[in-house]
Amino acid sequence: MKSFLSIITEAAASEDKLKHLEHAEDHILNAGAEGYAHAAKTLHAVSNAMQGKASNARITTKYDGSPSIVFGHHPETGKFFVATKSAFNANPKLNYTADDIERNHGHAPGLVEKLKDALKHLPKVAPDKGIYQGDIMHSGSKDVKKRGDEYHFTPNTITYTTKQGSPEGRKIAASKLGVVVHTQYKGKDFESMKAHFDVNQKSFKEHPDVHMISPEVDATGSHFDKKTLQAFDEHMANAEATHKKLAKGGYEAAMRHADTLKMYINKNIKDETQPTAEGFKQYVDERGQKDIAKLKTEAGKATRLKAHNLTLQQLDQDKKHIKTALELHSHLQKAKDTLVHAITPAAQGAFGTKIGEQEAKPEGAVVTIEGRPTKLVDRAEFSKANFQRGEALKAAREKASTEEGKHGVLAFGRMNPPTAGHAAVAQKVLDVAKEKKAVEHKVVLSPTSVPEKETPAAKKKRIEKDPLTSDQKLRHALRVFP
Repeated sequence: MKSFLSIITEAAASEDKLKHLEHAEDHILNAGAEGYAHAAKTLHAVSNAMQGKASNARITTKYDGSPSIVFGHHPETGKFFVATKSAFNANPKLNYTADDIERNHGHAPGLVEKLKDALKHLPKVAPDKGIYQGDIMHSGSKDVKKRGDEYHFTPNTITYTTKQGSPEGRKIAASKLGVVVHTQYKGKDFESMKAHFDVNQKSFKEHPDVHMISPEVDATGSHFDKKTLQAFDEHMANAEATHKKLAKGGYEAAMRHADTLKMYINKNIKDETQPTAEGFKQYVDERGQKDIAKLKTEAGKATRLKAHNLTLQQLDQDKKHIKTALELHSHLQKAKDTLVHAITPAAQGAFGTKIGEQEAKPEGAVVTIEGRPTKLVDRAEFSKANFQRGEALKAAREKASTEEGKHGVLAFGRMNPPTAGHAAVAQKVLDVAKEKKAVEHKVVLSPTSVPEKETPAAKKKRIEKDPLTSDQKLRHALRVFP
């Protein structure tokens, strides 16, 4: 009989990794040469769209709405429902009536109100068939504020603004619900449903009660001049030359360390430093030494140290390929950033964006070609924006800490392995945090206790009970409830 670990590993390996929403440059770490081909095709398609040339790129703005909802007509019964993102859990809570919403989500009054608004108004615009996912941006006058000659609404972290007399402003004034739809699910039943990011916005009907915010981006409105094209072509030429070097056996080495490489690259982006093969080895070494130090028994430390040294030896063997992979990653990132900076005015759309009182750029954009999505985000700027958001949240927490009735929401779980039930726990933590306006919320994955002296039989029983290591458990938990 196969172990759970072997089954979940095989399942992960069989997935089409290019259908996950990733940065263009990360495609090479996820899918090797095929990943590079898709990244290059995507970036060239965006460049062509920005120049007004023929292109199969579908570009959309990412909106910072909340809550995220799944809605549409059940594929088997045809009945209209609304749900949270847990709609695809093993035991989904699909809401066909207001009573269903009260029964399933009564613990979170704020969520109940939003879902009831969605259930009441979305059938007025939804296509007669199909299941969709989107974000609620506002519930009419309940969320929209007037300031001077502008409307303001803050569904999550970003505040969106528009002139009252603008086309969007007039729609806001007449509406009872504002929503942006970004994903469609296709399949004969819930079990076979797959996410698609190329939603046909024109398939939705028009109704004054519903403010449909289209995420579609007209790329021809970008600031794409001769200088931008020259910079983009130069970065892509460098990427192609580096790809040819890596194609000679190097992609396998890069993919072997993909997960850790992505963590290392993200750390460099946050620290505003340049990733290197030497720095990567040091990063792996430091992480490994910390993990070893946490172990309680000398035998356990010795075993882990042996495995750690083998990893370092493998990194020495792969050093040349990792260096080349990081170079290719950098060239693709620079090419993408050139496009991102040029397309920002078009991606801004009809709304101004702020975080607190400071002007901010949109959350980012997504480009889809051949059914495969890619993030269009300047990661360095995004990291700074996250820091800015963190500072705003910190200020809010400090303010809340001086007030009575402050709340924090916390849940513990072994979650080995993570399941749909655990996803429901995570969702409830989020729901309660929003309801109570909590200053903080966390889900903690508890580690397995390993005794100092353990018989082989006890160890076998423990591993059968807890098949995943802490790192594996966290990685799968992030996939089950991101």
